[in-house]
Amino acid sequence: MPRISRKCIDEIKHHVNIFDVVSPVVSLKKSGRNFVGLSPFTTEKTPSFFIHPERNMFKCFSSNYAGDIFRFIELYEKLTFTESVEAIANRFNQNLEYEQGFAPTSESRSVRKEIIEIHDRACDYYHRIFMSEQPISKKAQSYWVQKRKFKMQIAEKYKIGFAPQKDTKLIELLLKQRYSLKALKKCGLFYFRDQETDPRNLKPRFRDRLLVPIRDYKGQVIAFTARLLPFTQTDNPTHQAKYINSPETPIFYKSKVIFGLDQARHHIDKVGYFVLVEGQLDAIRCWQYGINTAVAPQGTSITEAQLLLLKRYTNTIDCVLDGDSAGQKAALRILPMALRVGLEIRFIVLPIETDPDSLLIEKGRGAFDQLQKQALTAIDYLIQALLPDKSPSPQAKAEALLQLFEIINESDLLVIQDEYLQKAAILINVDPMSLRGDFNRFKRKKSKKSIHKNQDYEKKPCNITVDNC
Repeated sequence: MPRISRKCIDEIKHHVNIFDVVSPVVSLKKSGRNFVGLSPFTTEKTPSFFIHPERNMFKCFSSNYAGDIFRFIELYEKLTFTESVEAIANRFNQNLEYEQGFAPTSESRSVRKEIIEIHDRACDYYHRIFMSEQPISKKAQSYWVQKRKFKMQIAEKYKIGFAPQKDTKLIELLLKQRYSLKALKKCGLFYFRDQETDPRNLKPRFRDRLLVPIRDYKGQVIAFTARLLPFTQTDNPTHQAKYINSPETPIFYKSKVIFGLDQARHHIDKVGYFVLVEGQLDAIRCWQYGINTAVAPQGTSITEAQLLLLKRYTNTIDCVLDGDSAGQKAALRILPMALRVGLEIRFIVLPIETDPDSLLIEKGRGAFDQLQKQALTAIDYLIQALLPDKSPSPQAKAEALLQLFEIINESDLLVIQDEYLQKAAILINVDPMSLRGDFNRFKRKKSKKSIHKNQDYEKKPCNITVDNC
């Protein structure tokens, strides 16, 4: 990871004033030599947040947080120290200097910057088309309002776009801005032949589809999801796919991106948990109904990297599941990962053939809140999924317990393992001591298999030179 030089950090701190960093998010009033305002970290009626311009520091008495410009951005935006330095440098046009051997190459930095700018311009371009008075745009708007039941204000707020079937204007726009061929090829917005040298021959990836911008946690557009429309032409080569997505690029790695995190992280302190839904439009629907911490994985299922990203902001997730077998599979997939990264997870189970989008449209926020009140703890859902029969046979219990042990063993914390075992004993109606004994034997067998596996690996013949063995 890039390491910024101490000299650079000190210079940024010297040139950037704490007032300019804080004032965009806190309403400040003069108080002698200092400024005071309501804490951005807690809910309060009496101001207890002070900044000291002469010392370039802040102090929050309600949360007991204090520090410099970097510490404020770390806490408020929930960034790492390096990310906070880079964020302030970008906002206040300060140069970044990295320690020798730790800096990204100048070429990769410039191409990355170009790709970010290209996505920003593409987002504006596609959004303007969606909002225009053209007949094809009106059809896209009709789909958004009539078919999907979204308001146009939501499209404006989140810059929903439309990509026309035949389009050369985007590449013309980008060429006028003198973006490099390398950046245009790497940005993921175009198809091209590997040996292509003329940027005018690049073909738009997204055609005749609704576009949803994908943003990183800072709010920068880094990719798009493009949804099939009822009038998407059948000669479109991607017509069979309901969704097509940006490929991975220097700024977009789908397994490490959470849709909606740029918005949801600013509301997490108010409720304490994320609401994890399946798709982007589900998340947007949740936002429309005031469920402001709704997020979605970028892809078909959540990854451990995405869970770690969420854990930076809270230890609690409410996972919304379909009430069918697909929902059950999703739960059994996410739970072991959640235990590994140390997240507490609850499951909101929806009726069969229902998703958050349709539930909120048909029954409103109250129906969702009621289901959330009935959310199942991880162990409750796990036992229900593994033993759906209320009177299971001893063999069914044994098989379920093996799966249960596999999942519980993913946690490194004995206190978590103990809690899950105690609850499982009650739910399955077995003796807690016997269950603990079975679990300990399971762990010993698993440990022995791991040891034998490593020994077998070491005994394998080496087919390379002795020096490299």
